[in-house]
Amino acid sequence: MGRLGFLFNPEGNMPSGEIKSRNVKFDFLGLLIETIDGKENTFNGAIKLDENSIYVEKRSRLNGKVKDSFKIDYNDISTEHLDRIADNRIKFNLGEKVLLLKTLDDDMLNNFETRLINKLNTGSFEVEEAPQVQQVVRDIPEEIRKYHDLLKDGIITEDEFEAKKKELLNS
Repeated sequence: MGRLGFLFNPEGNMPSGEIKSRNVKFDFLGLLIETIDGKENTFNGAIKLDENSIYVEKRSRLNGKVKDSFKIDYNDISTEHLDRIADNRIKFNLGEKVLLLKTLDDDMLNNFETRLINKLNTGSFEVEEAPQVQQVVRDIPEEIRKYHDLLKDGIITEDEFEAKKKELLNS
């Protein structure tokens, strides 16, 4: 994999030197393009969605060493600051700073985006599944037969049977 192997395998082939994040599982690994006052700088980026903030590392493209790191507080951004500009790109508009994230790993980017949007909207990373509506298909003739059996066994009266039969037929 060479010197940039950490982009594809964060567990192996990490370059030696000061890497603050050797044991951190990042939510995003890829190219990070930072634009400040119209000036672009390109880094290898690593982003971790922590409980209280977004931790961003800007790493050297040559040796993977951390050049800079900063945090973005969830209270300082909203989903309006995010823009999925392509299948493999997300843009953060942070006012004076714009971060463009690029990767070839669609699953990682989709998971990152989903978790981040959910955190911003609900305060939780967990994606809540919509409750599934269960349709109850009732076999009305079978239900009437059950009540008829109860009538024959003397458990319910004729009036109770007729009321339940009418209820079932009108449902």
